[in-house]
Amino acid sequence: MSTSEPPASPPPAQPPARPGFADAYRSAAAALPSGTCALLAGRPAGAGGRLTAITVGSALDVSYDPPTMAVAVYSGSRMMEALDSARAFTLSVLAADQKGIAQWLGTPGQPSYGLLDGIELVPGEAGPPHLAGCAAHFEIAIDQRIEIATHTLLAGRVLACGAQPGRRPLVRWGDGYGTVG
Repeated sequence: MSTSEPPASPPPAQPPARPGFADAYRSAAAALPSGTCALLAGRPAGAGGRLTAITVGSALDVSYDPPTMAVAVYSGSRMMEALDSARAFTLSVLAADQKGIAQWLGTPGQPSYGLLDGIELVPGEAGPPHLAGCAAHFEIAIDQRIEIATHTLLAGRVLACGAQPGRRPLVRWGDGYGTVG
């Protein structure tokens, strides 16, 4: 009886090593419209912790059965530091009138303390709170962490969710924001 090894995987394809390719990619990727979410992790100060948040455009609905979502976060960010010890996070799908929040949470170098001062939060059922007035929210248990290039893909089961009928989502496209519908 002979033992055979599984076929070797081909080496991963490499992007072209030509000047300006990264800029060309960035420009092409900007043509992809994306939903705009606030990712919250940690615990509110009143609950003995610190809550932190960022704006993300990389949320992905992975499966309906079981309900599963994923999001990509820059691995070197302060948010990733908070997520390293977190068991769950919340995604708030920002509404069209929450552009200012998207810009505030998306500005690099925001302070860790007081970041969410003045932003109304709704307590979570099973995870961190979500932003009041958002179009929808998802509380997600972190089941997998996958390192991909400069980011970490966090995937997990949806523990709780809700939507606000009639609230249009904020969409990012290119350098600007808009809505659909």
